[in-house]
Amino acid sequence: MNKSAPDSLRRSWGSRRQTQTRPDNERSRRRKWLVKRLKKLDVGRIMSRLAERGRKWRQLRRTQHPTTEKLPVFVVGCNRSGTNMVCAALGNSPHGWAFQESELSFAFSAYHLRADWIIERLIRHTPAPLVGFGSILDSQFTDGLLSRFDGAKAIWIYRRYEDVANSCARMQWGRSLKDLVRWTARGEFEKLGARGKRISDDTVRLFGDLLREDLSNEEAACLYWYMRNQVYFDLNLHTDPRVLIMQYEDTVQNSVQAFHRVFRFLGLPFDPAVVGDVFASSVGKNTWLSVDPAIEKICDALKARLDAQYAATSDWTLPDTKKPAAATNPSEGA
Repeated sequence: MNKSAPDSLRRSWGSRRQTQTRPDNERSRRRKWLVKRLKKLDVGRIMSRLAERGRKWRQLRRTQHPTTEKLPVFVVGCNRSGTNMVCAALGNSPHGWAFQESELSFAFSAYHLRADWIIERLIRHTPAPLVGFGSILDSQFTDGLLSRFDGAKAIWIYRRYEDVANSCARMQWGRSLKDLVRWTARGEFEKLGARGKRISDDTVRLFGDLLREDLSNEEAACLYWYMRNQVYFDLNLHTDPRVLIMQYEDTVQNSVQAFHRVFRFLGLPFDPAVVGDVFASSVGKNTWLSVDPAIEKICDALKARLDAQYAATSDWTLPDTKKPAAATNPSEGA
């Protein structure tokens, strides 16, 4: 671990954790919510999952890996964009182990990565060279993660905002995104927790211009998509060779080709088993409702920028956005 990392990027477990910035009333709500979830836990399913993980752990210990060097990989991006899918694929590799975001996990506390020393121990003791972390809520600290963990790489996956917004709006927490937009526009970053860190002044001003009290859930989700994916450029991750950008739609529709690219980037052999759980049925699954044209405009512009970056670093080509020529009457000019 890089001990010289600035305090602003370092975190310790407990009350001094950088991500522990939620106000008291939010922490209280979180505790009540967690108690309710604990009461609903499916113990049988948990035990089955633990047994499965134990079998994989023993298998990894018997596997001859191509390297003994540890490769921590942080899978980042916006919620509902495929981070779990990519992280699971890394874990499906015969040379990989995945820690996906979870309420209760060795690697996560309330969906945030635990203290660096805990992550270091997990990386060191996991019996696989590739150790993936699906760390959505730590995306704004990606540059710090890459600096603090030796040999670390990151994968930033993005998805078309229409599908993300549709998905977020249907989640229980989707209704809270209106508050998130309002707090961002007003500069009340302490209410955002860790997601309030490192938001650019341009994004704050933009949200101030677009804020309306009657924002729909989809519009709030679009702005959230914008805020989270804009971080990719704000942190200059597009110029960092340790970061690979992935597009969700191309990944699920051309999974073998897409994950061949991922494992070339990681320097590890590709195994067809990694794409066993990848499916494309969620692309355009729900009908898209119209949103404020001003919101649609900024999201279209950011998506075009992400697409251009992806096209420049992969075999995917930008679609022709030109309008087709108007059809002509075959009898004309005869």
